[in-house]
Amino acid sequence: MTSFNNKENIGFWSAIGLVFAFVVLSWFGDLLRQAISPEFATAATSSAVNVNASVAVSISCSVSTTTTLFGTLTGISTSTPQVSSTMACSNSSLGCTLSINDTGSSTTGGGLYSSSSNSLIESPNAAFNASATLAAGTEGYGVQSATTTIGAGAQFSMGPRYNYATTTLIFGGLTTTTQILASTSATTSAREIIVTHGAAIASSTPGATYVDTITYSCLAN
Repeated sequence: MTSFNNKENIGFWSAIGLVFAFVVLSWFGDLLRQAISPEFATAATSSAVNVNASVAVSISCSVSTTTTLFGTLTGISTSTPQVSSTMACSNSSLGCTLSINDTGSSTTGGGLYSSSSNSLIESPNAAFNASATLAAGTEGYGVQSATTTIGAGAQFSMGPRYNYATTTLIFGGLTTTTQILASTSATTSAREIIVTHGAAIASSTPGATYVDTITYSCLAN
């Protein structure tokens, strides 16, 4: 016959209960200290993400024709057809510049050149001034330019060297280095310039075929 000592059982389970209570209280105390003590608190953190993007500048310029003709020069002549130059300048906050230069003579300067007679009708005159008034009987050659209402965006600001109306006989001199034809101060779309070519000869101008190649170029400001 087995017998149990109730006092011993009660004492045993009381000891177990006290140990359990102590563990629970210790665990709860740790949680409380972490909540209120800075040394146990989790520090706030942050991370940064850098975002980068690029926008390409788009520039283009073109001319309406690749050939313009004076025919046989007599007195003062203008070539046909007139040349229209169009420039588009996108995403360039400072705008773009349309420039012009010619081949002329590699040893002398801008102008209409004859290789067969090795002679040059200087641009705009024999002194290679920035501009000149063409006159019958005096050699000279150059261009005038004017803007139109075609296109959108910023308007052209005309370069003073060539900014003469077709009602005048003043023409700007072409050079083998680039000269500013026009420019804009902001983006523009398909803005147009009309260029007129003029030439005059003297009685001493050698009879020959004269040619010139004019290049239009555009760059962002």
